[in-house]
Amino acid sequence: MTRQLILHIGTSKTGSTSLQHTAYAHRAALASSGIHWGDPARPPRADAPRHASLSYALQRGPQKWAREQDAILADFDASGHPTLMLSDEVLSECGPAALARIAAFAAPFDTTIICYLRRQDRYVESLWNQYCGEARREGRSIRKFATARDIQSRLDYTAMLDAWSEIGTVKAISFDAVKTALAPSFFTALGLDIAVGDEARVNVSPSMNCAALLALLNRQGVKYNKVKLVKAFKHDTLKTALGSTLRASLLATFKDSNARLEARYGVRFDTDMPQEPERPLFGPEEAALAQAISRLAPGRNAKAQDGKTTA
Repeated sequence: MTRQLILHIGTSKTGSTSLQHTAYAHRAALASSGIHWGDPARPPRADAPRHASLSYALQRGPQKWAREQDAILADFDASGHPTLMLSDEVLSECGPAALARIAAFAAPFDTTIICYLRRQDRYVESLWNQYCGEARREGRSIRKFATARDIQSRLDYTAMLDAWSEIGTVKAISFDAVKTALAPSFFTALGLDIAVGDEARVNVSPSMNCAALLALLNRQGVKYNKVKLVKAFKHDTLKTALGSTLRASLLATFKDSNARLEARYGVRFDTDMPQEPERPLFGPEEAALAQAISRLAPGRNAKAQDGKTTA
């Protein structure tokens, strides 16, 4: 009997971490349906439910990838289940060489690829926010980031899914449409009836004002305590950074690709536009920065007396 392979390939910033934690917590229910959630306990994230070892091995050449395949298959064979499920959002960023290796691995399986997609403008903003606070210390402004070739190349979703369709059956889902019920949408797409309670939000992004400050500090090479800065902006609610002009331009660039995306994969993005200034956010808004600075001031965490905080 042909065995099944389910690959969740992302994309990034579509709740992948939350989905992985939920699926891992329900792996007994998955097993009762004949699905084995592959053992994720290999570098570089052996402590996380995500199968980060997939993209890690793919990026490190054929020998590392051969050992990764052996580990995956040994674990799967030991499970005794007919279906293997793996999840690594970085897979959606694979180039031709990595895709060829995955295709060879998937060849003996009946393969299904699950991919969540976020409207390009929202994806860019969320990705920039993440990169600003990561070890890579993104220093580009949101304008330069959104228009950079390395970022734009990731936004043609149709071309990316077309490449994956050579490996298996692609099921694409709009993250924007299901983000409040992500895990149920995932299980439903696979034809599974698995009850999910409240979904934990994992890897929540800070406000855009915080991201703008981090980018500015990164550009200047300034050292800082990220945890303290994020905490200082915890009450700030700014969620947009592109500005209306750049947002409209970005969506126009991928209008034709998105039309093909709907025709081939059934994903249609909404047309809602946020209320925001015309120009992109270059640095943190003055009021938000002032509030953050006040929270970083010495004595801010002193005990409250008479209902007021002692400075």
